[in-house]
Amino acid sequence: MLEKYSDVLTINDIMEILKIGRNSAYKLINSGEIKSLRVGRKIRISKVFLLDYLNGKYYTDDSNMLCAPMSTGKGA
Repeated sequence: MLEKYSDVLTINDIMEILKIGRNSAYKLINSGEIKSLRVGRKIRISKVFLLDYLNGKYYTDDSNMLCAPMSTGKGA
């Protein structure tokens, strides 16, 4: 799945892999949902951290599909 990527990923890699925008990628990093390391001013993500994220909250073994959480909206 991630063979073409280095063992250390960048924000741009996360955006490409998860098919999300920059703000969403930073939100996942800043919230701690995806663990990361800061090297100087740069953010680096171990491929293991991304796999932990995918295998944890958003991956279901039953269907082998990625699943996004359901939002109830603000007005509920």
